[in-house]
Amino acid sequence: MIKTPLHRVTVKPFDVDEWDEGRKRAKALGFALPDAEQFGRAKASVDMGVVVAVGPTAFVALGGSNEDVKPGDTVAFVKASGKFVKDPFDEQEYLVLNDEDIVMIFEKETV
Repeated sequence: MIKTPLHRVTVKPFDVDEWDEGRKRAKALGFALPDAEQFGRAKASVDMGVVVAVGPTAFVALGGSNEDVKPGDTVAFVKASGKFVKDPFDEQEYLVLNDEDIVMIFEKETV
């Protein structure tokens, strides 16, 4: 079981192919994304991943709640933020982010 300390969020980052798929899903949901020529610059500043765990005080200092982001959510976060941690039991690598490094939460549209 993954534990997340205090105001941090644990994310399983996408690899490059998953990042492109995540961008396609976001565009299909109607999010405004940069054109192809601007995409390189945007991609250089933001990464994406899936939330695995959320700390009990995450987002509280930012005026939100730790329920604003939940496990399973796809998020965009500031590139080169956080610290990589390897799970000693399954050797999976996770990224532990400060809550303020998450810049967008992608939500599936429910009709």
